[in-house]
Amino acid sequence: MHPLKRRIVVQLKEDEYLLINPYSGLTDIVDAEALRALENGHPDLQNGVIRALRRRGHLKEEDDEEYLFSFLEAQATRVHKAARSTYLHVIVPTYQCNLRCPYCFEKHVYRKELKQRAIMDEKSVDLLFESVMSLDTESKEKCIVLYGGEPLQVQNKDIIQYILEKGEDLDYSFKVVTNGADLYHFVPALSETTVLKIQVTLDGPQPVHDRRRFRPGGKGTFHDIVRGVDACVEHELPIGIRINVDRENIDYMPEFGEFYKQKGWYPQVYAFLTNVHGSECVSYVPLISPEEFVEKIVHLFAEDDRMRPFLQTFRYPNVLLEHLFAGKEFKPRFWSCGAHTSILIYDPVGDIYPCYEAVGDERHKIGEYLPQLRFNDEYEYWRNRTVFAIPECRECNYSLLCGGGCAYGAYKQHGSIYSPYCDKTKYSLKYEIPYLMRLSGEEVSLSEERDWY
Repeated sequence: MHPLKRRIVVQLKEDEYLLINPYSGLTDIVDAEALRALENGHPDLQNGVIRALRRRGHLKEEDDEEYLFSFLEAQATRVHKAARSTYLHVIVPTYQCNLRCPYCFEKHVYRKELKQRAIMDEKSVDLLFESVMSLDTESKEKCIVLYGGEPLQVQNKDIIQYILEKGEDLDYSFKVVTNGADLYHFVPALSETTVLKIQVTLDGPQPVHDRRRFRPGGKGTFHDIVRGVDACVEHELPIGIRINVDRENIDYMPEFGEFYKQKGWYPQVYAFLTNVHGSECVSYVPLISPEEFVEKIVHLFAEDDRMRPFLQTFRYPNVLLEHLFAGKEFKPRFWSCGAHTSILIYDPVGDIYPCYEAVGDERHKIGEYLPQLRFNDEYEYWRNRTVFAIPECRECNYSLLCGGGCAYGAYKQHGSIYSPYCDKTKYSLKYEIPYLMRLSGEEVSLSEERDWY
């Protein structure tokens, strides 16, 4: 009888540890003496604490743990097959953007004139919807995401209106990922459509944001985006705010939290922080490492109550935190995201991609819908990525919590999507769990009716 080979231990206090079973999500708090007894080469099964931990699944015969791993692998195959039977359709009407953010990860598209200039027309939208309808024969929840580039630009209002009306006629709901700079002009049309979510980006207080997210020529967008958020609130459209964080703006987050509450947005308008990622196509100096990001934001939350509007930051990407602090049923994360099950991203030149970050990178094109729908070998290559297909993940204690990490991040880092991308999960456990445990006695909730990610 041995402790789980893939067990996870998180130190909460000097003499207090959280013991985590990554197969079931079951957790128990133990002291240092109990932890030493557990990790003894031959735990004493007469010890009352050890017997309790055995009953709780923290000790197993070695063969039993391997059997459990094999059982989960078989379960993952079944669950993955079911997840692949439905689709999330993402429309990129144009790769053009009305901002010039210094950390943009799509700058590689601007080097390709055909793509950069392309804008969907009604004929291509009609053909796109023919493909979408041919795939959605089993989908109960039919949804389309508008993405870019930037989908909501004033000069593209007519084609966006056409997409919304056509989708509505075919019983599709919509989500929108927009920088928000022109959002205000689209609120009337969106309010006449079934919209599940709108996400905009604000990177801090006005002077900070405007240094980072500006129009060609340098004009800031803070007031334009705030105007759009206010209009969404007025029209009761579900809107959330993404805050991209690095060394340049992280210390301004408490000030932004204060503004957020003064606007009356909290808690109606969802908000979360995420770290800016590196990109092949741009050199961006103020990047912050995943560990530094997590450690820093936990420090800010612990020291400044103005951060409270952003508590939902802790819900993702860690399925264990959602289980412990948001009341979600624990489900092992067999793959990292919908790029390996359901996402199809249709671009304005007729190509299809699996991943929001890989869109426009022709090395990861998985098919095309113009002149007709067809998929290539990359489709199955992307769809078959799970933690069980990545050798390092099969041996990792954290893989069932992170799903192997971002595939495109792995490609950029290692040259293959079948490598792990170890981002924030380990640091989320190390820093966030002790902080959230301290908050657990307060009236603080991470639960939300809508999944904003």
